[in-house]
Amino acid sequence: MKRKNNINAKVLTDIQHNELSSLKALKLINQAFHWSSLIYPQTGDTALHVAARLGYTSTIDHLLNEYIPCAVNVRNNDDKTPLHEAAQFNQLQSVLMLLTHGADVNALKRADWTPLMLACTKIQPGISLSIVKALVENGANVNVQNKDGWTCTHIIAREGSKEIFEYLVNAGLIVNAKTKNQRTALHIAALHGNIDILPSLIFKVDINSKDACGNTPFHESILGQHIDIGDYLFMNGADIWIENHNGFNALHLAASQDNSDVINYLINQLNFHVNTQSRNGWTAAHCAARKRCYKVFMYLEENGADMSIKDNFDRTPRAYLT
Repeated sequence: MKRKNNINAKVLTDIQHNELSSLKALKLINQAFHWSSLIYPQTGDTALHVAARLGYTSTIDHLLNEYIPCAVNVRNNDDKTPLHEAAQFNQLQSVLMLLTHGADVNALKRADWTPLMLACTKIQPGISLSIVKALVENGANVNVQNKDGWTCTHIIAREGSKEIFEYLVNAGLIVNAKTKNQRTALHIAALHGNIDILPSLIFKVDINSKDACGNTPFHESILGQHIDIGDYLFMNGADIWIENHNGFNALHLAASQDNSDVINYLINQLNFHVNTQSRNGWTAAHCAARKRCYKVFMYLEENGADMSIKDNFDRTPRAYLT
């Protein structure tokens, strides 16, 4: 048994280096041998998973053409197929070969991610779009939702590829889809600072849509500390005065981020009042103090924050610093 395990380990190690000699030798010894029986115990990866991930097209060709059955849709411990691996790691030629051999283009890995969704997570200019096109042209469903309700819409909004987003829209992507916590692509793009994709979203998604916490895309731009995006949303009609479900406005949220530039923008350009209280009586100074955001706390004090205001718990901002 130990000798067999050593041989198997040698074959798998060789595959990682695009070396097939030990695999071929094993096949000569045992004609009934199939590569899918060799797996990495921790991950469940097979030789085909490794070859697909690393772009070893000669190995992929050998595995799919010299063994019966083809086993192109073999799964690892995360239920990922080789196509998932190739798509995620920007291996265009691997993707094309696997599709030619009948790979399931809509296979779901754990948490309900398709190869197309994974292809949208690691954007490589010039390559990722070609992979997305190959998957879509071979029947990929562009609107699959994962267990959290995310679709390619939300993934691309996070990653910020305008060209992939526009291609998928033309392929039927539902732009105003919401996640299970009610977040739109506009929320996600705003949080992650992807201003280039905003013009493709701004008139297709409710600019004041609230997520499960009551935050709007404008709130998310402030939480992400992206003044340029906040200004873009404001100039395109965002209601900047909306409070979230905790009664916090944008200034309260900004005070918890320790970024005085964002505070300055809200107070001096958008005219937020420094002493506005939330539902529980907190001012921006209370929020800054609770999060130990000393720089913002000092800025607020220098710009008119009333340090004598008490919240609903009878505490002043300074009380939260002790």
